[in-house]
Amino acid sequence: MIPASGETRESTKAPKWRRAVALVTFVSLLNAMASMIIIPVLPKLVQEFTGDTAHAAGYVGEFAAAFALIQFIAAPVLGALSDAYGRRTVILISTLGLAADYMFMALAPSVGWLFVGRMIAGVTSASAPAINAYIADSVPPEERAGAFGWVGAAFAIGFLAGPSIGGILGDISPRLPFWVSAGLCFVIAGYGLFVLPESLPRERRTRFSFALANPWGSFRFLVEQRQIVALVAVLAMMMMAATCLPTTLVLYTDYRFGWSTAVVGLYLTSAGAGHLIVQSLVVKRFVRRFGERTAAVVGYSSVALGFTIFASAPSGFLFPLGMPFYALAGLVSPAVLSQLTQRVPPNQQGRLQGTLAGVQSMAALVAPLLFTQIFAFAVGKGRGHVPPGLHLYVGALILATGAVLAYRNMSRRTPARA
Repeated sequence: MIPASGETRESTKAPKWRRAVALVTFVSLLNAMASMIIIPVLPKLVQEFTGDTAHAAGYVGEFAAAFALIQFIAAPVLGALSDAYGRRTVILISTLGLAADYMFMALAPSVGWLFVGRMIAGVTSASAPAINAYIADSVPPEERAGAFGWVGAAFAIGFLAGPSIGGILGDISPRLPFWVSAGLCFVIAGYGLFVLPESLPRERRTRFSFALANPWGSFRFLVEQRQIVALVAVLAMMMMAATCLPTTLVLYTDYRFGWSTAVVGLYLTSAGAGHLIVQSLVVKRFVRRFGERTAAVVGYSSVALGFTIFASAPSGFLFPLGMPFYALAGLVSPAVLSQLTQRVPPNQQGRLQGTLAGVQSMAALVAPLLFTQIFAFAVGKGRGHVPPGLHLYVGALILATGAVLAYRNMSRRTPARA
C-alpha cells in the first residue's frame, strides 16, 4: 500500500527530530558523567592540600556555594549566546572548555588553583540551557515533554554512574578521575563536531546583548514575557523542594532512625533509579494520554505525599514507603518545560533556558539554607514542640502550592497531531 503524501512527510520528519533528541541526550549523559566522576575525590584532593578534615570540609562547602553562584551568572549568558550564535556552537565550546578545565584541575598544585579550576567549571558546565533550547528547536510541541524526560533520564544515569566510577578511579589516584572526565569531554566535543547538526537557522537568531544576558537581565526577561512568569514559579517550587531531601537526609535519618551513610547512599541510589524510570518510561506515555497539566499536578501531589510519609514515618522500615511517590517528581519538569517552550518565540529559547537555569541556581543557593535551618530548629530550640520532620512538612506545603499553581496556569493538554 502506497502511503498518503501526509504520511510520507510524517515518516521523514519523525526520524529527524528523534535523531536530534538522541544526539543531545548522549551529550547530556556524558556531561553529567564527566561532572559527577570528580565528586567522590574532590574532598580528598582538597584534604591533601589542607592537611586536615576540618579545613577540607570548609573549603568543599565554599567550592559548592561558589560553583552554584558562578552557574547562576553564567547560565543566562550561555543561553543568550546560543540564541545569537547557535546551540551547537555553545555546546561544543562549553564542552571543550570543560575538558581543558578538568586537565587544569588534574595538574593544580594548590587548593587555590583547584578553586580557580572549579569556578571555571561552573562556567563551562552551564550548557544545559543550550541543550534544552536545542530540543525546543527540533521537537514538535506535543512530543517535547517526552524528549525533556529522556534528557533528564540521561542526566540521571550520569548522575548515578559518575560517582561510582569516580570512586573506583579515585582509589588508584585522586587525580585520575579528572583526566577521565577530560577525556569524556573531548569525546563529547568530537562527537558533536562531526555528528551534531545546528538546530537554530541563521535567520532565526538574535543579536547578543550582555545587558539582556546577565542574571538581572533574566528577571527583565520575565517581566517582558509575562505569560511565562506563573509557569516559572511552578517550576521553581519543584526546584526548591528537590533540594530538601538530599541536603538533610543524612542528618535526619541518623537523628531519627540511626541510619548509616551506606544505607543513605543505597536509598539515594534507589531514589535516583526511580526518577530515571519515570523520566525514561513514564513521562511520554503519561503526557500523551492525560496531558501536561495533569502530569505536573500528579507529580507535585505525589511528591508532597511522599514528603509527608518521610516526615511521619515512625520507623526506618516504613520510611521507604514514600519513595515511589517521590520518584514521580520526574513527571513535573518535562511537562512544565514543554509548555514553557511553547509560550516563547524560537529566537528566545536560549534566554528562556538560561533564565530557568539561573532560577535553579538560586534555588540551589537558598533552599539548602532554608531546609537545614528549619531542621536545626526542630531538633534544637523547637525540640519537643515541633516534629523533627518539620522541614519535610514545609517541603510538602511548597509542593502542594506548586500543584495548585500548575492546575491554574498550565494548559489542559497539548493537542495531538492530526
